[in-house]
Amino acid sequence: MKQLIKQWIDTVRSSVWGRVWLPLAANLLTVMVVYMLCRAIFLAENHETFSSLSWHGIKDIVRGGLRFDWAALCYTNVLYLVLLLMPLPYKETVSYQRGLKVLFIVTNGLAVVANLMDTVYFQYVGRRTTSSVFTEFGGDNVAGIIGIELLNHWYLTLAGVALIWAMWRLYRTTAPLTDTSERRRYYIRGAVQTIVAVLVVIFGIRGGIDPELRPINNRDAKNYVARPSESALVLNTPFSICRTIGKRPYVNPGYYPSEEAMSEIYTPLHHPKQLRRRKDEPTNVVILIMESFGSEYSALLNKQCPEGGGHTPFLDSLMQEGLTFEHSFANGRKSVDAQAAVLASIPMFVEPFFTSHAAMNDVEGIASLLKRWGYTGAYFHGADNGSLGIDAFAHTCGFDEFHGRTEYANEADYDGHWGIWDEEFLQYFGRRLTALPEPFIGGVFTLTSHHPFRIPDRYTSRFPEGELPIHKALAYADMSLKRFFEYARRQPWYERTLFVITGDHTNLSICDHYRTDKGRFEVPILFYHPTDKRLKGVRPGIAQHIDIMPTILGYLGYDKPYMAFGQDLLHTTPEKTFAVNWQNDIYQYFKDGLMLQFDGTNAVGLYDYHRDPMLETNQLNQRFPLKRQDMERELKAIIQQYMTRMNENRLVVGKTNKE
Repeated sequence: MKQLIKQWIDTVRSSVWGRVWLPLAANLLTVMVVYMLCRAIFLAENHETFSSLSWHGIKDIVRGGLRFDWAALCYTNVLYLVLLLMPLPYKETVSYQRGLKVLFIVTNGLAVVANLMDTVYFQYVGRRTTSSVFTEFGGDNVAGIIGIELLNHWYLTLAGVALIWAMWRLYRTTAPLTDTSERRRYYIRGAVQTIVAVLVVIFGIRGGIDPELRPINNRDAKNYVARPSESALVLNTPFSICRTIGKRPYVNPGYYPSEEAMSEIYTPLHHPKQLRRRKDEPTNVVILIMESFGSEYSALLNKQCPEGGGHTPFLDSLMQEGLTFEHSFANGRKSVDAQAAVLASIPMFVEPFFTSHAAMNDVEGIASLLKRWGYTGAYFHGADNGSLGIDAFAHTCGFDEFHGRTEYANEADYDGHWGIWDEEFLQYFGRRLTALPEPFIGGVFTLTSHHPFRIPDRYTSRFPEGELPIHKALAYADMSLKRFFEYARRQPWYERTLFVITGDHTNLSICDHYRTDKGRFEVPILFYHPTDKRLKGVRPGIAQHIDIMPTILGYLGYDKPYMAFGQDLLHTTPEKTFAVNWQNDIYQYFKDGLMLQFDGTNAVGLYDYHRDPMLETNQLNQRFPLKRQDMERELKAIIQQYMTRMNENRLVVGKTNKE
């Protein structure tokens, strides 16, 4: 019996199955296990975000994850499979096989690195990285930040090395032919093997063998989870990147048959009906976008989790003197999202606007509109010129000047990572505003409260560490904001200026409320005028980044038609205010105390965030049927207006005869 078994094993080993397919299967199985281990690491590192995940949910995530991991494996190993199976000359030589091993390890090693890097990056953006990442970052500082992260998350670095080493050790090389005399049979068999491999890759990428099945994409991950934010656990980063390469993110969903049908429900075209202020009484405008200033960090705004607040005392004091809103939201999770939303009233749907193909569209931002009234515009960001494309977008929005690290021209104030320290750069911002002719519009985007959250050495002992690394950086940035206002109050233009202050997005959190699908977007939005007491108090309703531009224009009395996806909050009743954002292939629509989640085809969630702030009860099929229908109808109109205008380059009034 033993002899028969041994003969059978020898026969299998000497066959094409034993020489090619079994080693190949072992190698691919190793990669699948590595992907699943990366998913486990991802969950462990971000366990606070997924604290409500049940064991049943984990089972579904594993089931869906296997499908997406296999698709990623097919994407990333297609060259390896072709070179392994095609009947190529010298394929069976030792050097060729060593080359295949190197290709296999490098390709899948990069996949491991991408997965583990996203384990950290996810904490800041709330989704898996897509191909847009290649256009979002630039400059020498990125390499430095990655190097710092390798040290800060040394355990992930070690995990990556261990996983890549395991793939190297477990790799099985295909055995060379013992008889190459039958070349015809060799080539036929190789061709058949290649065809089989190509079919396996195609079906793997499509997610199944059904010929009518469309290829799976990131959105399909929601089918395996209870909450949209959990989709990131089902996905893997190589799949997310590969699936979005070359894809146009803006697709007309065709909810409504015509422009007129959409516009009856929602239109971004604004026709101001009356002046609020005369243009012969000019008011300067100063917009301050504070890096990572989420509502959680404010003692005034954070009513749900007081232990997370108290890190922005000056901003809190200023909010008590200005106008804020009951609920206020960012329209995205990235800095680039905030620039487009605040400066041009363009929300982030699917991909950041000015890293997409639509960035070539004609745009009229706040500065270009006010230029018609004689305003001078200048925008400031202390990073390297070209960082995130902010300088180019500022010019697109109509700012006459851009001031970055180059214009600041004092490397003694460089933080060693991103750019100029906030304190020095905000003082520079103030001085440059004083030099501008009035009326002016000035904008600044700060940076010190960005990861890695360093502050100047002279302040190391001044600010408390806090429970999170960002807390000390926030306290420093808030102090820098205070010093800017101390300077501004001494300037002649101060009492003639409307100040708008907001955070670009949320960041690290210790509060469960701010880890919910609502809390991840909550940022302060403040309108402050030193002498106008009408801009004071907390108004009911909702504010969002895309409302900032139309609200400024409404306050100034701008009387020309313009395009903005947001609303003039000063001339909109609270019950008509709304907010919209997008995350993990889910649109979120906030209105009248409800949050609707919509996947582009169907509503998947409805939450009463007034009574259920932790969003624990999905009331999609239980309550508010009429409100749900109205909200879905309005959201569809917003989405379709956005998609059609992006694709048809209609972001400017009068671009076509349709306006």
